[in-house]
Amino acid sequence: MKTLYPGLYRQFLANAFNTILLVAFLLSFTAASAQNISFTNYKLIGGAAGQKGATYRFSAVTQDLFGKPASDCIVKIESITPGVTLKQINQNTAGNISSFQPEVEYQDINGPSWIEFSFTFVSHNNSHYNNYFTLPVMTTSVSGLNNYGTAHEFAECNLGQDSKVVYDSEITNLMISATGNGYRAENKWGSENASKSQIKNTEKLSIVNKNISVIKIKIGINRNNNNWSGTSKYTIELRDAGPDMAKAYMPDIVGFQARMQQDQVELAWSSPNQDNLQDISIEKSLDGEIFREVGRFRKTDMEKDGLYLFTDEAKTSTTMGAAFYRLRTRDMEGNFQYSSVKMVALKKKDNFIKTDISINPETGTPVLLTPLGWQQKEIFVEIFNADGDLVKKISEKKAGAQMNLPMKDLAAGAYVVRFTCGNQYSTQYIIHSESL
Repeated sequence: MKTLYPGLYRQFLANAFNTILLVAFLLSFTAASAQNISFTNYKLIGGAAGQKGATYRFSAVTQDLFGKPASDCIVKIESITPGVTLKQINQNTAGNISSFQPEVEYQDINGPSWIEFSFTFVSHNNSHYNNYFTLPVMTTSVSGLNNYGTAHEFAECNLGQDSKVVYDSEITNLMISATGNGYRAENKWGSENASKSQIKNTEKLSIVNKNISVIKIKIGINRNNNNWSGTSKYTIELRDAGPDMAKAYMPDIVGFQARMQQDQVELAWSSPNQDNLQDISIEKSLDGEIFREVGRFRKTDMEKDGLYLFTDEAKTSTTMGAAFYRLRTRDMEGNFQYSSVKMVALKKKDNFIKTDISINPETGTPVLLTPLGWQQKEIFVEIFNADGDLVKKISEKKAGAQMNLPMKDLAAGAYVVRFTCGNQYSTQYIIHSESL
């Protein structure tokens, strides 16, 4: 074993300490370099503004480890359909300078309409547009997709082969499908009573991929044989970082919805990340407690684009006046995952009344929004647990516009709540988490 003299030993420690500081310094810069790509300063460099072929250069959209401009982004309008006007290429507001936010106006015509952008990253201030700047990883998110009843907003993001779709939270309105080298999201299931002035949908289509230099994003309106006009504002976020895929929220089922269509219940959902699935089972319950399988998509039956539609006869007799549906997926290792439960009111029951449940934001107590015909009348409430046992009864002699449903004394879990007023009744499926 070699022995260092005291002076050399002190020098060795000093060099090692400096090396550690340098590594820590570089690591801190690496962590800090991951950021939302900033769309602030830009100018038109080719074509007519707002028209096909128009080319804009956004300067200094990314920075290097030392905070100096690293790349610019060339944004080009690749295509735009008749009746579409780009009112603003980027209507950024305070606090949102890291987002690309186009404002688009659609004329009152029939059929689909869209505008498509390409984003090409090049070295900062380099005049050669083919001198691509490659980002090791990129996450692209598009939000602001609304449903106007007669028109559904959509987005298509192409990040190249092997891209993956990830989620910030549960998706309930967007139907997400694989398309080419990317994914498509369409708001097919938003409120059909939504107005043009509604708040932007916060659900996002987010895609991640590695080694990105060029991406394409198409945003537009899909009209269902109807005319629609209006102005839409979209938010496109580009981030030179990816999520921790080991911790990312990656549900098997996205946008699960159920609704009555004449004498059938129509179920729709999407499963864009289905490569590791053995099968998808549709389960039905007539009481909200006991579910049985009514359909299954096996590996050989799965839709290539990940979009699913299933219809179920709604003529089965039930004392609840409603049917409950959920989806169960099984992966290649045999692990199961369940979707949320959807309740569908069976309209053939003349004495079944559709009701709505809200939550008191201060107390967390479920609240029945009393139907107008039930107000000032006596309402009886029966609460059943997951085993079908009646665990609580509540009554109110003269119900007001709202009726509290105190459940703090009940264990956390799923409950079926049955309301009765005269010869009319209603059913709700409630997830109670007060004691969790």
